[in-house]
Amino acid sequence: MSALSLVGGGLFAISSTPAQANTVGVDLDYNCTGGIGQGTKLRVTVTAPTTMTVGQPIGVKWNIAYHDQTAFTSPSYLAPQSKLSAKGALQIEGPWSGNTSAGGSLDQWELKKGDRLKLPSLDTGKVGATEPGEIRITPGDLVVDFTPAEGEKAVDDDELPLGAYEGTWRDVAGRDVHETTARNASVSLKFLGTGVDFITEKDQQPGNLKLEVDGVVHAPEVVDPPKGGDGALDDGPKVGGHRLWKVRDLSYNEHTVKVTNLEDGKSAVVDAFRVVTPRFEAPPDDFRSTCSPDPKNVTLTINIGEKPPTTPPPNPGDNGNNNGGQNGNGNGNGGQSTATTTATATVTASPSPVPTNTRTVTATATPQVQITPVGAPQTGESPAPPSGGALIGAGSAMLVGAIMGGVALRRRRAAHAGAGR
Repeated sequence: MSALSLVGGGLFAISSTPAQANTVGVDLDYNCTGGIGQGTKLRVTVTAPTTMTVGQPIGVKWNIAYHDQTAFTSPSYLAPQSKLSAKGALQIEGPWSGNTSAGGSLDQWELKKGDRLKLPSLDTGKVGATEPGEIRITPGDLVVDFTPAEGEKAVDDDELPLGAYEGTWRDVAGRDVHETTARNASVSLKFLGTGVDFITEKDQQPGNLKLEVDGVVHAPEVVDPPKGGDGALDDGPKVGGHRLWKVRDLSYNEHTVKVTNLEDGKSAVVDAFRVVTPRFEAPPDDFRSTCSPDPKNVTLTINIGEKPPTTPPPNPGDNGNNNGGQNGNGNGNGGQSTATTTATATVTASPSPVPTNTRTVTATATPQVQITPVGAPQTGESPAPPSGGALIGAGSAMLVGAIMGGVALRRRRAAHAGAGR
């Protein structure tokens, strides 16, 4: 089978192997508003199988891809296991039962702010026809949610966005830090979360620092790095990964943390910031995006045929030489007829109202009579009987073989008789 394609609300069919069902579907362009998807464009391919009968599940699938170089992006710095989920609405008319939406979700890797999110694919689950007739499926809006992962995510000094450093700073490659000795040089980070840590080095030489969140200086107002945030003396070797200061219990909003060097000639060192994200029982409403198809009202119409009858198995008592008086051809089939009944599924896709040049794909489903797998998937086709020519050739070969065998036997007997004299 093959099928056709019409981008932006058109019909297409996908060719497949004999052991697979063909599918038919439409490509739709979706425009998204709100949340993490503001301004994002999607290309959504909605597909359904073409060969369907009463009681058979109809798997309507949505494959989603980004379009026009737009994408959903991460709103913050997040640990692994954030989740992007989507639900597509379906308007279904006709004799059917099952779900009226398609859903799916996909976990994300560790994320930086602005990272492109991976998209899930959607599936309706079980939708089936309850009787022969016409089922009309119209894809509707797509709702996309994002659930941030609970946990802490370090933002390395080299990962800070452009403009984070003010004043004179240098990147110390061997120590993997940024350092300054200039008074009032500062570093800042905008983040979405409920807490933040400032990570630096343990060192006896640095000067005092001022640490602020959203312009508010947090206690202690001045942090002396050799003593640490709790006032205890840090007299160990100069090593990174030292949490000098933290703040918790912020509202879940965007905040700005800023660290300023207060002494000229004394160094301030940035190793990283660590952003804290709380646990969410449900996706935050602020991240929800709604995507609508353009054009709207594109419908998949599926004509459901009767369920084809199954062929009863042959009677074990029959030897295949008697046809039980059914077909009178003398070849015998155990009294069972191998006539096939076909069920036809016709699938069309068209914008509403339906134009006069609607394109239709028709697929014929033939009941399985005999299944003879030979090292390959079951094809559902009966094995082809041998041709008349093949039977005649085989009989001739057997006859010639018998004659030649007799001649050879007579010669051997004559030779033995001569030797006996």
